[in-house]
Amino acid sequence: MSTAGRMVRMDCPDLDETPALPLPPGFRLRLYEPGDEEAWVAMHRKADVFNTFSLDTFWGQFGTDRDLLRERQVYLLDSQDQLIGTASAWFQPGDPGLGRVHWVAILPEYQGQGLAKPLLARVCDRLQALGHTRAYLTTNTVRVPAICLYFSFGFLPSLDGTAREQDWQDFLARTVAEPRAAATRAFLEA
Repeated sequence: MSTAGRMVRMDCPDLDETPALPLPPGFRLRLYEPGDEEAWVAMHRKADVFNTFSLDTFWGQFGTDRDLLRERQVYLLDSQDQLIGTASAWFQPGDPGLGRVHWVAILPEYQGQGLAKPLLARVCDRLQALGHTRAYLTTNTVRVPAICLYFSFGFLPSLDGTAREQDWQDFLARTVAEPRAAATRAFLEA
């Protein structure tokens, strides 16, 4: 297995089961505003060493419908109103009940401060508000903290399609005791 890990899919069968969590003091969330594209690219360049990002990436992933972006793209801001994180409540064409948690990123200097859970909670809330009852996401097995976060929100390993059971077993073998225990419980219940 390469150091870059493997792409895997996780499914949340019921968005009603996702937790609602407040942000720590001094932070806030808002939806997309025109001009956020550059900040989205900059955040992902800093937070994701496994991919390359440009404005073409942004427009290719989300299209140019700014009204759609205003409904679905969430931004995390610090106390100086600087954009420090983002995630999108996207959709799956052809399946109106299925939403997608898409392109989650928090700047490295803000990671580990309890911000990912409220950001993900807001994205799950947006998905529900937009009529989705369940969701999926894709991630990489090297993203252990992210996968453990997703487990805590009810996302479970998908053993169909691009993900194989061995990819998940490899993930479990690389995690430390506490996250491994939580991930193993979720994996075994899937």
